[in-house]
Amino acid sequence: MRIKYDRTCQRSIKPLGEGSLSWYIQLQIAKDMKMATQQVDVEMTPSPDQPSSENNDKKRALGLLYLIDENPPWYICLFLGFQHYLTMIGGTLTIPFVLSVPMCFSNNTLAISEVFNTLTFVSGIVTLVQSTFGVRLPIVQGGSFTFFAPTFAIMSLPQWQCSKQPQDAGNLTDGFPSNNDDIWKSRMREIQGALMVSALFEIFIGFTGLIGFLLRFIGPISIAPTITLIGVALFNVAADQAGKHWGISIMTIVLIALFSQYLTNVKIPVPGYSKDRGGFYVGGYPLFSLFPVILAIIVSWIICAIVTAAGGFPSDPSAPQYLARTDARISVLKEAEWIRLPYPGQWGTPTVSAAGVFGMLAGVLASIVESVGDYYACARLSGAPPPPRHAINRGIGLEGIGCVLAGSFGALGTTSYSQNVGAIGITKVGSLRVIQWSALVLMVVGVVGKFGALFVTIPDPIVGGVFMVMFGIIAAVGISNLQFADMNSPRNLFIVGFSILFGLALPHYMNSHPNAINTGVPEIDQIITVLLSTSMAVGCVTALILDNTIPGTAEERGLRAFREHVSNKTEEQLQTASIDVYNLPFGLQRLSECRMAKYLPFLPYNEETCESRP
Repeated sequence: MRIKYDRTCQRSIKPLGEGSLSWYIQLQIAKDMKMATQQVDVEMTPSPDQPSSENNDKKRALGLLYLIDENPPWYICLFLGFQHYLTMIGGTLTIPFVLSVPMCFSNNTLAISEVFNTLTFVSGIVTLVQSTFGVRLPIVQGGSFTFFAPTFAIMSLPQWQCSKQPQDAGNLTDGFPSNNDDIWKSRMREIQGALMVSALFEIFIGFTGLIGFLLRFIGPISIAPTITLIGVALFNVAADQAGKHWGISIMTIVLIALFSQYLTNVKIPVPGYSKDRGGFYVGGYPLFSLFPVILAIIVSWIICAIVTAAGGFPSDPSAPQYLARTDARISVLKEAEWIRLPYPGQWGTPTVSAAGVFGMLAGVLASIVESVGDYYACARLSGAPPPPRHAINRGIGLEGIGCVLAGSFGALGTTSYSQNVGAIGITKVGSLRVIQWSALVLMVVGVVGKFGALFVTIPDPIVGGVFMVMFGIIAAVGISNLQFADMNSPRNLFIVGFSILFGLALPHYMNSHPNAINTGVPEIDQIITVLLSTSMAVGCVTALILDNTIPGTAEERGLRAFREHVSNKTEEQLQTASIDVYNLPFGLQRLSECRMAKYLPFLPYNEETCESRP
């Protein structure tokens, strides 16, 4: 029996409260993506015929070729799935390079490639599970930058600092140990344990439905410093990488700006075939708007290879500009295996400490908020109704399970990728099946060891240029949330300015004075130290307390602006797919016919259907 949802049933249909953070992130992403769908015309394949002319009108209004519940041919799914992989690879590639510094494997190129492959493989598994059993929206799951700050804070504890451990002596290169598995794997196991245990909290608040209650207290004034500090606090990592050759880094930055900003509306002529057009035709493909980061990396990489062959870079490994050479880490291609299947516990048994768990909770909370906003934006772009509460709860719960899975494999925690949501707005393909194919592409690519090793050979200055742009965008996304609040208000200026500065100042002090906290109990000292050393956590807590305690009207705080901008009527006009897209597959939807579904916030419940059962 197929459940027909009653649109008056709040449990099944009503989204999270409009005053929550998710609505603010939704508006920002949806506005950008709506503009993208209006400006970019991708001619790939004609949309299938629809039985309803009204649906066709709505579909054309959205500019979609495929709705969330429509399935393109398998070969188009494969092509678009690989395209989603290319869209996320820029952000995914950043993660092992950033982690390599605090975890002491910055000179172990094989370790970097193995971590990259592991993260890609796990992202594929989590994406498949989330798109099939979770929120059931076409969203790719990948490693999250929100876990960088707590990871740096945990690794700043005296027992984990690279150059201060006795066992590191005699095996240092530029202050970091090289090619010693025991050194970096012990650090990775500490992060694994912290991630897995803290992710249990995400599972709990997801499957118990507490997500709506928590987000009720979060507005644009409190989230802006949090997200801004994610990018700003990483400036030193970007500067260190870019400083190895500023010329190459600036060239990479210029290329990214050229492709993503100046050439974003330029389309490359590509041949196509359509019966409606009478056969073959030449269409336009938005290559520059889809892959600006990858194109910039490739062009810079080629230029570095030419300069390397011409002898323009020093051949002395101790020279700062040596890592601009394309052959500086070429040996990793020989060391990496062709096929390497990641598995849980591959770095050893994860270790758990209270300090690590409490510190990683800050990253988990930021990841939850980020994902909820992506759910609404993705639903809007793919032609689906706004996600009901049970789907959001189920999605957050499964993201927690995904983080546990990622931790067991030895990868950073995963979350929804906003850039892939943006790709839907550009390609005009919102099909859920495409994302499931992209999950298979991620898993296949993740087991090809040589593929990951190839990307590790990218010169450091190129990576530094990418860092500069990506971390800057993250900071700007945080600031953009302030557009809904009254920034002429002294109240808001005080909260935002103080939260950002305090979020930078206190962690800086803690890093400069690692023994500042001395309660007499080492475990408590470590917990407090990690929390106070995490800029994102300090800024978030500060802004959250001030925004909810200092008197301010809804208009002043920016709560009312969004409610007036996006109404339920607007959502109804944009949706074309049925609410049934959020149903569980493979007959699992029958669970909703049981009376116990009334008490399970991750399942829809229809009272009339349940009462009609014998």
